[in-house]
Amino acid sequence: MQNRYLNKIRLFTLFIFLVLGFNTIVFSQNQQDIYIENKLQKIDSLIGIKQYDKAVYLIKNTQNTFSFKSFDKQKLELEYRYALILNDTGEQEKAIEIILKGIESLKSKPVSQLRIIYTNLLSKIFANTQNFDKAIHYNKDALLSARLIKDTIHIMKSLIRMGSFYYAKKDTDSAKYYFRKVTYFPETSATEQRIANAYNNLGVIAQNNENYDLAKYRANQALKIKIKQKDTLGIAYSKVNIGNILHFQNEYKMAIENYKEAIHNIEKDTTKTSMNFKSFIYENLSVSYDSLKDYKNAYNFIVKSYTIKDELTNEQLTENIAEVEAKFNLAIEEKKTEEERNKVLRTQILFYGLAFVTLTFFILIFIFYKNYKLRQQNRLEQVQNDAQTRIINATIDAKEKERKNIAEILHDSVSALLSSANLHLQASRAQLNAKAPVEISKAQQIVGEASVKIRDLSHELISSVLLKFGLAFAVNDLCDKYSNSEFTLISDDNGVKRYDQEFEIKIYNIIEELINNVIKHSKAKNASINLIERNRNKLIIQIIDDGIGFDVKKSIYKNGLGLSHIEARIKVMKGVFNINSKNGEGTSIFISTPIYEPSKIENV
Repeated sequence: MQNRYLNKIRLFTLFIFLVLGFNTIVFSQNQQDIYIENKLQKIDSLIGIKQYDKAVYLIKNTQNTFSFKSFDKQKLELEYRYALILNDTGEQEKAIEIILKGIESLKSKPVSQLRIIYTNLLSKIFANTQNFDKAIHYNKDALLSARLIKDTIHIMKSLIRMGSFYYAKKDTDSAKYYFRKVTYFPETSATEQRIANAYNNLGVIAQNNENYDLAKYRANQALKIKIKQKDTLGIAYSKVNIGNILHFQNEYKMAIENYKEAIHNIEKDTTKTSMNFKSFIYENLSVSYDSLKDYKNAYNFIVKSYTIKDELTNEQLTENIAEVEAKFNLAIEEKKTEEERNKVLRTQILFYGLAFVTLTFFILIFIFYKNYKLRQQNRLEQVQNDAQTRIINATIDAKEKERKNIAEILHDSVSALLSSANLHLQASRAQLNAKAPVEISKAQQIVGEASVKIRDLSHELISSVLLKFGLAFAVNDLCDKYSNSEFTLISDDNGVKRYDQEFEIKIYNIIEELINNVIKHSKAKNASINLIERNRNKLIIQIIDDGIGFDVKKSIYKNGLGLSHIEARIKVMKGVFNINSKNGEGTSIFISTPIYEPSKIENV
């Protein structure tokens, strides 16, 4: 009897193992698309910050990880990004070869967004090499595909490119035709950027034709859209266009006002594009001030322009600087008499300055004293916080140990006893055949319900997936459990291995608590969990959501979310815990903790 019971237990265990193994394989296959999509997003981020070597490594690594067919969308997505990198790094010939192969692979799908972006990139490369006929040819192909699938954004992009190519060929009539086509689209949040660009381009053409009233009208149309979008760089471009028109109409002061407003809009923008644009605006300011015979300002702004450029590369512009500098020196000589009168005023300023420095010295001494007292108080508070942290962690560790012990007793002892009771009832029922009392069936039903409740309670106390398969599988199971039609939770474990069981339980409980906070408070639609092992001795956890965010500095709210307890736990583990969040901008959580030395792990 005992041998028959043990054989049934072995068969049942083997069945469970096969079911779990099958589910794992299916999960792996279903996650391939999500995995590659995540890699594509990382590659796009690296391209955006021009880290091309890392981007190429990710592309090659992903291509070598999976086997693709020649027309697979994911394969073509990866190759498109590789072509982008080659074009940006000056290897246009290789980029063209990859793009042409991609277009050939897309012959079975002549109308698709992939074909549009491939042909768009090809037309851009030909335009950069001044081959505008080829650029127009491929851009027409992209325009036709975009119209067939009614992709408004790609239609507008292709129309603007077409106008730009014709303008470069000095065919202004054709350029105006395509730019006007863009302005016929209704203004929405998705289209207004391109419509504003079209108005700007039409304004430039009108200005070149000396139709300044029309040019000003077009520039103001673009400006209204840029202001609505709160596009600071776009507003600056429009202001400069208006300033240029006013300058050509000899309205220098109004032109200067527009140039200065443009500078103000991008004053804090330090990107390369904005810095080059600032240099251009400073140069325009210098020319306008020179036209007003204000040589001092003309000199100052031309120097600012060339400071940004770092070096003087244009001989004609160098001569302009020398001319403006000569005029400025002449103006300086004329003002020497007035400077003499100001010497007395400067002496008075020096006296008051010394008095101010003396006062500042005493203030600094007072501030130093207050800071010293504050540091003493902070040290005392730190000691109190450390003590509180140890108490919190001791309490939580005790709870985790107790939950684990209870879960193991329920699963290994109580559940096994209920299974044994059920087998005995089944054997009794088989012996009695038709004469079996109804009470045996009811008893079996009750035992079955008790087994389910015991199993559920055991899983609530501690994840069985965590104990059997480790942290990576438990996190994947957590994502599957919490994801639904309104909230998507994904994970990327990056192949992390098994660790010490107590360490895995601590990390899993921290992750689960943070995900519960996301679900309860963030109103997020999407969230992700990334696990990364560094140097074989550190585990990195990143949790990112697109929810409403919160003010991390408000300690009351922070305590309300239970984050202070999590921070205390990680501190005792000698880890790092950082939260980056703002209202309306989602939340990003970073955790780095040393990995405990793994104990012997049994195979399951």
